[in-house]
Amino acid sequence: MAGLRKKLTDTMIAGLKPGRTGERIEVRDELVSGLAVRISEKGKKTFVLVARFPGSANPTRRAIGEYPAISLATAREEARRWQLLIRRGIDPKDELERERAENARKRVNTFSMVVEDYLKDIPSRQRNRHADQDAAEIRRELLDAERNKWLNRPIVEITDAEIAQLIGAIRDRPAPGMAYNVWGHIKAIFSWAMWPERRQGYGLINNPTQHLQPKHFKLSKTVSTRVLTDDEIKAYWKAAEATPYPLGPFYKLLLLTGQRKAEVSDARWAEFDLNNRQIWTVPEERFKSGQSHLVPLSKDVLSLLTALERFENEESGDCLFSTTKGQKPINGFSRAKADLDKKMLEILKEADPAAKLPDWVFHDVRRTVRTRLSALRVNADVAEMVIGHGKKGLRRVYDQYEFEPEMREALEKWASALKTIVTPPQKNNVLTFPQASA
Repeated sequence: MAGLRKKLTDTMIAGLKPGRTGERIEVRDELVSGLAVRISEKGKKTFVLVARFPGSANPTRRAIGEYPAISLATAREEARRWQLLIRRGIDPKDELERERAENARKRVNTFSMVVEDYLKDIPSRQRNRHADQDAAEIRRELLDAERNKWLNRPIVEITDAEIAQLIGAIRDRPAPGMAYNVWGHIKAIFSWAMWPERRQGYGLINNPTQHLQPKHFKLSKTVSTRVLTDDEIKAYWKAAEATPYPLGPFYKLLLLTGQRKAEVSDARWAEFDLNNRQIWTVPEERFKSGQSHLVPLSKDVLSLLTALERFENEESGDCLFSTTKGQKPINGFSRAKADLDKKMLEILKEADPAAKLPDWVFHDVRRTVRTRLSALRVNADVAEMVIGHGKKGLRRVYDQYEFEPEMREALEKWASALKTIVTPPQKNNVLTFPQASA
């Protein structure tokens, strides 16, 4: 093999001619040590690196690539990279295999695949009160190729700009509330994928949501102050009475206790002691703070519960409110809420044909109960504990008193006041009740 040492140039390489039959010519580069171009007897030109590779005592040649498919500049860059790997004791061949495997993994780990893994993990969480709703929103907004153009791209390629564009499109539908929710889902998905035991498998290095905030999308969480008026409470209760099981009793228990929608809708008979303590214990896995929550049962709640149908055959479950014989709790409230609104408006119009029903959500029922407890002069700490806003800070550690008698008294007061609202006394014996602002 004829060997020369020159400063390689593209012009020189292009002009190199093959040697005689059986002879290969090799020209080494003066700029990058070990880099050479080799010309076969048929004229094929190949960049090689001559070096002592890990595990070998003698210099050997490794092909970098053929010219002109690989340019001289690329060959020099790759030769320098190989030399750095050799100094670190890494065989460039092993590094190439690792990179190929990494690139293959990136192609497999698309955003949609990672999201499917995320959805499978949701049921295993200790606190997954909104798991069904979250999964439905994620599938509708993020796993629809018409809405998410980067659905099937490698997750490592997703940029913050693309995320912002998707959120902005939802906001401008217009659906700002859903845009806020979807932003939360995307942030949660990437945070979940970035956990040490997952990110290596997915090939993730950076979290594209790290520096994004709702303000970048001109979004903010809507803080509602809506409470139901006396007339609306009356209409709500009468509409509940006109609604059959399971929704009617569910609406009533929501208003009588002031608990969160999911805590009431997903309640199970095993959580209730109707005979001895007459108390409802919402278990920690279903409660927002991750601690169990006690709800003393007023006489009206006890009457409501004892009147409920119980499912007792072998195929039954113990959910209070169910359309599947207690096996699964009720869910999907959009249509039910629309029907409830319609009934409430009809009842309001019976008293005032010009009546209107401003928009409200089920959480407003909870806010209404809390507001009415203050109007009934219930101690603020007790009122907060009734709706499940527990003690905070050091008090949560050192004050273990459960305030059960005080909460029971507060809920009895509210049940009595509710009766007065629903069925007002005669005008000559009116019980005045402070009117909450809408």
